[in-house]
Amino acid sequence: MNVSTTETQANKSDLIQTLVVVKGSLYLANFIFITALNILIIKTVRQNSKMMKEVRYFLLCHHLLCCSLFCCSGMVSNVIQTFKVQQFWIWIAFGLQTAVAEAVLVTLALMAINTCLAVYWPLRYLVFVHLVKRKAIACVWVGTLLKSACLIIVERTEGDPRDIYEAEPSCPTILGSDFAKITGSILIFLLAAVMATAYFLLWREGKLSGHFNCSNKKARKTVIIHGVQMTFHILPPLIFTAIGNGSEHVLIKFGAFVVFLFAQSFSPVVYGLRNKELLDKICIRRGRNQYSNYLVKYNNYPPQLQMVEGSANGWTVSQCSAKALSSQH
Repeated sequence: MNVSTTETQANKSDLIQTLVVVKGSLYLANFIFITALNILIIKTVRQNSKMMKEVRYFLLCHHLLCCSLFCCSGMVSNVIQTFKVQQFWIWIAFGLQTAVAEAVLVTLALMAINTCLAVYWPLRYLVFVHLVKRKAIACVWVGTLLKSACLIIVERTEGDPRDIYEAEPSCPTILGSDFAKITGSILIFLLAAVMATAYFLLWREGKLSGHFNCSNKKARKTVIIHGVQMTFHILPPLIFTAIGNGSEHVLIKFGAFVVFLFAQSFSPVVYGLRNKELLDKICIRRGRNQYSNYLVKYNNYPPQLQMVEGSANGWTVSQCSAKALSSQH
C-alpha cells in the first residue's frame, strides 16, 4: 500500500514538473510571437496620423500591450516558482500577473463598447471617446492594480504565498480566498455581459441595415470570430475561479491556461491583421522599406513590388514599382 502511494506521488510530481516546464516554454514562445506582431502593428499605427487619431487603434495597441505584459509576467512568475526566491517577490509576481490578466479582459470589453458606440452614437461619438479614452485606460490600470493589491492583502492575512505554490505547483493562482473568488466572478461576468450585449446590438443593427445578408459572408464571419475569441478569453478565468486552489484537477486547469494563453496570441491576428485598413498600411510600409533597402544596394533602380490591394469583389494582387509607391506617399 505504501509502495503504491509512493509511486502515485512520484508520478504526480513528475507530471507537475513536466507541466511547469511546458508552461514556461509556452510563455516564452507566446511572448516572442505576440511581441513581434505588436511591434509591427504599433509601429504602423504610430507612423500614420489618421490611424493615430482613431480610438479603435488606440485601444487595440493597449490590448496587445497587455497581452505581451501578461506573457512577460508569466515568465517572471515561472522563474520565481522554479528558483523559489524571496517571499516579497512572490507576492509582486502574483499581483502583477493578476492585474495584467484583468487588464486584457477589460481592454477587450472597451474595444467592444467603442465599436458599439461608433454605430449607435455616430454624431457625438468622436467628441465623447476622445474625451474619455485616456481616462478610461488610466482607470483600467489603476483599478486592476488596486484590486490586485487588495487581493494580496487578503491572501497575505490567510497564509504564506509559498503554500500556494506547494498546493498548486503547476498553475498557481491568486484566486484562493472567498473574497478573491467573489470579486473575480463578478468582474468576469460583468465583462462577459458587456461584450455579449455590445456584439448583440451590433448584430441586430447589422441585420436591420442589411450588412448580414447572404452575399456579405465576411461581416458575419467577423462577428463569429470575435465572439469565439472573446469566449476563449472569458471561459478559462471562470474555470480557474470555479475550481480554486489545490492539487486536484491539475490537467483541467492547465488546459484552461493553455486556451487563455493562445487566445491572447490570436489577438494580434483577429483584431489586427484581419483589419483590412491596417493590413494595407503594413504592406505599404514593408514596400517602402524594401524600396529604401533596394536603393541603398542598387543606387536608384526601382524594383517591382507585389502589393495587395482591396477591391469591391475581394482581394486583388497588382504589380507596381517602388518608385511610384514612394511618389504617392
